[in-house]
Amino acid sequence: MATTKKKRNNKKLILQIIGGAVIAAALVLVLGLMLFIYYAWKAPSFNESSLRDQLPTKIYDKNNQLATVLYMGQKRESVKFDEIPDQMRDAVLATEDNRFYEHGALDFRRLAGAVMKNVTGGFGSQGASTLTQQVVKRSFLTEKKSIERKAQEAYLSYRLEQEYSKNDIFTMYMNKIYYSDGIYGIKTAAKYYFNKNLSDLTLAESAYLAGLPQIPNGYNIYDHPEAAEKRKDTVLYLMNRHNRITKAEMEKAQNEDLTTNLVHRTTADRKNIDQNDQRYASYVNVIKDEIKKNNAFKGKSINDILTSGLSIYTNMDMNAQQVLQNNVNNMIAYKNDDQQAGVTILDTKTGGLAAISGGRNYMDVVNRNQATDPHAVGSTIKPILSYGPVIENEKWSTDHKLQDQREYDINGNIFRNYDTQNHGIVTMRDALRKSYNIPALKTFQVVKNNAGNNASYNFAKNLGLNYSTKDLGPAEALGGGASEFSPEQMAAAFSAFGNGGQYNEPTAIRKIVTQDDETIKFTHRSEKVMEDYTAYMVTDMLKDVFEPYGSAYGTGIPGLNMAAKTGTSTYADETYRDYNLPDDAAKDVWITGYTPQYTMSVWMGFTKIAPDGVNSFVGHDEQVMPQILFRNVMSTISSYDGADFDKPASVTEVGNELQVTGTNPDNSVTTDPNHSSTEYQVSTTEAARSSNERAASVATEGPVTEQASTEAESAESVTIEAPTTEKTTTEQVTIEARATEKTTTEQVTTEAPATEKTTTEQVTTEARATEKTTTEQVTTEAPTTEAPTTEAPTTEQVTTEAPTTEQVTTEQVTTEAPTTEKTTTEQVTTEAPTTEAVITKAVTTEAASN
Repeated sequence: MATTKKKRNNKKLILQIIGGAVIAAALVLVLGLMLFIYYAWKAPSFNESSLRDQLPTKIYDKNNQLATVLYMGQKRESVKFDEIPDQMRDAVLATEDNRFYEHGALDFRRLAGAVMKNVTGGFGSQGASTLTQQVVKRSFLTEKKSIERKAQEAYLSYRLEQEYSKNDIFTMYMNKIYYSDGIYGIKTAAKYYFNKNLSDLTLAESAYLAGLPQIPNGYNIYDHPEAAEKRKDTVLYLMNRHNRITKAEMEKAQNEDLTTNLVHRTTADRKNIDQNDQRYASYVNVIKDEIKKNNAFKGKSINDILTSGLSIYTNMDMNAQQVLQNNVNNMIAYKNDDQQAGVTILDTKTGGLAAISGGRNYMDVVNRNQATDPHAVGSTIKPILSYGPVIENEKWSTDHKLQDQREYDINGNIFRNYDTQNHGIVTMRDALRKSYNIPALKTFQVVKNNAGNNASYNFAKNLGLNYSTKDLGPAEALGGGASEFSPEQMAAAFSAFGNGGQYNEPTAIRKIVTQDDETIKFTHRSEKVMEDYTAYMVTDMLKDVFEPYGSAYGTGIPGLNMAAKTGTSTYADETYRDYNLPDDAAKDVWITGYTPQYTMSVWMGFTKIAPDGVNSFVGHDEQVMPQILFRNVMSTISSYDGADFDKPASVTEVGNELQVTGTNPDNSVTTDPNHSSTEYQVSTTEAARSSNERAASVATEGPVTEQASTEAESAESVTIEAPTTEKTTTEQVTIEARATEKTTTEQVTTEAPATEKTTTEQVTTEARATEKTTTEQVTTEAPTTEAPTTEAPTTEQVTTEAPTTEQVTTEQVTTEAPTTEKTTTEQVTTEAPTTEAVITKAVTTEAASN
C-alpha cells in the first residue's frame, strides 16, 4: 500500500511539475507576447518616406547637358530591378539570403540555427537577418543589438512584406547597402570601383561587390587588398555551394585579379569623393534659394528636397561658370587673403543666370555668397538714379551741358568731385564717362524737381533695386547711404540698358523634374521698364568709359562692343581717423558692364577693416582690380561675333552725339537745378564747338596712356600720362561778366603736338553793350625741353582742341603788345604714381571791371 501511495504521489508531483512548467511557459509566452506588442508599439512609424533612399540631384546647364551632381553627403545612384543582372542577383542571394524568395519576413530555419549559436557564443554572436530585415534596419532602426530592436525589426519586416513584393524589397536592399568610401548602392559602387555598368562586371567583380557590404571598411580593396581577394573567393564558393555557378566558373573567377580593372584613386581622391564640385557651389547656393521660394516645395527641408532624386534644368553657361570661378580663385592681383570678390554674369537678353561666384574658393553653407550679398555700389548707381531717369523723363541729349563747380552745397552738405576740381561746363556724356560727382548731383536734382520726387526711386525699383525709402538724397545718388545692392542685382539692372529697356529678373532654374516625372516650372518677372531711347543713349555713353579719359580706359577688349560703369565707395570720416587710413583708401570697388551677349557685375572688398590701409584699396593699381577680373573673364567667354546694340528709331545721331528723335537741340546749361533763373542759353557756335572739341579730343588722344584712379567722393579720378611727342596742358578758364551779364565757367583742354607752335597769351575780349563781354586769362606751362617763342609779342585769340578749319567768330579781340617781351605765368602741380607723368594746371581768375 505504501508503495502504491508513493507512486501515486510521484505521478501527481510530475503532473504538478509539468503543469507548472506549462503554466510558466504560458506566462512567459504571454509576457513575451505582451513585451513584443509593447516594443512593436514603440517602433518607428512605418511610412514610405523612410524607405526612400537619399538620391542625388542632377543639375543640367542651359543646353540640357549634365553639369554636376549633388550627393548631399551620400554618393548614391538608384538602380531598378530589371537593371540588375542575374549574375549580381545570384551573388547577393548566395551570400546574404539564399532562401529569400521562399521564406516570409523571417527565416525561422536560419533563426533557429542562429539562436543555438547565440546561446553558446553570447547574444549577437550570430545573425540571421533576411534581406527584408536588413532593409528595415537601414530604413527605420539603428545598428544597436538588443531584444527591443530585434522585436521592432521583426514587426516592421512583416509590415514591409505585406506592402511590397519580393522584387521591390530586393531592389531596396541593392540601393541602400553601404560600400565604403561614402558610396551607397550597387550601381554607384560598380562605377566607383571599376568604372563599369552592372551589366559589364565580371563574375569576380560581382562577387567582390556582393561580399563587400558585410564589413565595408574591412574589405575595402584600396586599404585591404588581400582581405578583399579572400572575400571574393568566399562569395564565389557560396555561389557554387548553392548551385548558382559551376565549379569551373568558380575556379576561373577565383584566379582573376580584382586590381585589373580597379580605378586608381589616391587617398585625397577618396576623402573628397562625397564632396560636391566646388566650381558650381555658388550656383548651387542660388538654386537652393530659388527652390525655397517656390510654393511647390513649401514646408519641406532643403536637404530632403535635394536628396529626392531631382533633375534641375538651369540657365547656367557651363563654360562661363568654370572660367569665372577659376579666375576668382586664382587671380594673382589680390592684395591679401582678406580681400574678397563677388561676381554675377547674366545673359543680357534673357536675364538667365549664366554664372556666379560667391567668393574665392567658395563653399556653400560655409561662406557668405558675396555675389548675392549687398554692398555699397559707389558711382555705378549714377546711370540709374541720375542719367537714366533724366533721359527717360526730360529727353536730354547726350551733349546736354552741365555747369560743374569745385564745391556744391545741398542743404548745408558740401559735395566735391573726386579731384576736388571745377571742370567748367561739361556735357552729360563726359560727366558720366569721367564720373564727375557735381554734374551727377545736379542731374539727380533736375529729375526730382521736374519729373517728381519719386522719379529716380521708381526708375531704380523697376530695375529691381528696391530702396527702403522713397526719399532718396544726394548720398544715394553718389552710391552711398542706402545705395547697397548685390552684384546679382546690379547685373540685372544694367542688363536692361543692354536689352532695349526690357528688365528680366535674374533666374537660375528653368524647371525641375522630380523622380516621379512631375515637372515644376519656374517663372520670373520680365517687363519693359524704360523707353528704348533711354536704354540706347545710356549704353552709348557708357561705351565711352573704355575710351580715353573714361574711368575704365585701358581695360577694354578689342572686338567687343561693351558698355560699363565703374564705382568706388569710401569709408565714414571716423573710420579714416580711427584706422589711420590714407585719404585715397577705398572700401568697395566695382565694375558693372555688358555686351549684347553677357552682363557682368564685379564687386571687390575686404572681410574686415585693418589699420593703415592694409585692408583697403589704396591708389590706382589696387582700385582697378575689378576691371582686370572683368576683362579676363569677359574676353574668355565672349563669342566675338561682332554684335552691337541695336539703335532704335527713337534715337537720332547729331554728329557724335545722340538725341531723342523729334526733340530740338538743347543748348541750355544746367547750373543750379534749385534755381531755374540761373539757366541760360549759349550760342549755337559755342554748342557746336563743345561737340567738336570732344571729337577732336578722342581723335588726337589715342597715344595717351590714361588710367582710372581713386574715387574720393564716390567717383573715379583720371590720371593722364603725356607722351614725349606731345605737350598736354589742362587749363581752367573762369569767365566773369559784368553785373548786367550772365556768368559761365568752362574748362578748356588743349593739346598741341610737338610739330605745332603753341603760345601762351592773355586774351582780352571787349564787346558792345549788346554783346557778351568776358575777360579770360589762360595760364599755361611749356615743357622745359621746348624753346620759348621768338615771335613778336602779340595778344591773340586761343582756339582749343578744335579742328584747324574751325574758327571762333563770336568774340572781338583787342591786341596789346608788351614793350619788350611776352610774359607768361605758369604754375605746375604734379601728383601721380611714380610711373606716371601728371600735369594739373592751376586756375587763375581775372574779373572784368566796369
